[in-house]
Amino acid sequence: MLTIRAMTGGEGYAQRHLQQSDYYDQKRTVEGQWHGRGAELLGLSGKVTSEDFESLRQGLDPSTGEFLRQRQGSDRISSDGAEQSKARSLYDMTFSAPKSVSVMAIVGGDERLIAAHETAVRETLQEAEKYSATRVRLAGLNENRTTGNWVVAAYTHDTSRELDPQLHTHAVAANLTYDGTEARWKALQASGLFERRSYLTEVYRNALSREVRALGYEIENRRDVAGKDKGFEIAGLSQEILGNYSRRSAQRDAAIQEFTHKRGRAPTDNEVAVLIRETRADKLQEISTEQLRCHQLERLTPDQRNMLGNVSEEALKQSSPLRLEHRAA
Repeated sequence: MLTIRAMTGGEGYAQRHLQQSDYYDQKRTVEGQWHGRGAELLGLSGKVTSEDFESLRQGLDPSTGEFLRQRQGSDRISSDGAEQSKARSLYDMTFSAPKSVSVMAIVGGDERLIAAHETAVRETLQEAEKYSATRVRLAGLNENRTTGNWVVAAYTHDTSRELDPQLHTHAVAANLTYDGTEARWKALQASGLFERRSYLTEVYRNALSREVRALGYEIENRRDVAGKDKGFEIAGLSQEILGNYSRRSAQRDAAIQEFTHKRGRAPTDNEVAVLIRETRADKLQEISTEQLRCHQLERLTPDQRNMLGNVSEEALKQSSPLRLEHRAA
């Protein structure tokens, strides 16, 4: 699943949220990675530093500290020192793996699934980048021009604020894109991304399902009571197991239901993204990663643990080198 949220301000967002897990472990931080042709144009690759992220959030060149855009997007402070309104600075695209993938990767310990998720995210970002655009206002024009480049910092987390296993990646795009026609950096026009959120969700799901099956897992397509496509889950895990680790999803669904009841309509994609953020716990729970893994495992009955073990064992058997050679033949 993909949600997209436009952000204003965002000072310290990387250090307070992206570089930290969704719980507090002083021994553990999350390392971001640069993506996008725009990042390459700025000489950014590999690990994301807080300094470079903060520069781009303000629309600054990380190397020189100069504004990249003519219309400056840095935080604005009035003469009396009060903080004024802020320009749009970031777009947070959150890719969330199916619950069964999270459970098998985190509780079941199959780290291959984390790599599968990151591969699917990377492929989806490459597809999404094609729709990057900027606004054109020269010579009386008022239209979008496709640029095909952006600057994205991606951070992968494995747990929700409710301590459920939840594999997800925050792919955060700066409000920047290089307009080759005008030969300058400009603000990112992200309307094409919002319009294609459902399509990009399917790109992610298709890439992930391919990777998951290649690891030996069987998958099952899921639909809700209205017949709407809900993606896929790994076969062999009971609904009780998935429900046991879905407290965060239950909070999200309740918030959407309340919004619909009050407003008389379903929330937009951007409103859903805001609801998801507003319903999460404000304070991080302090717990070590080792304690967290024990806590998550203890939420399973012995039979449920056996079920996870059987699914994992069968997947390894199906993805063994001899099995892959036989299938290739």
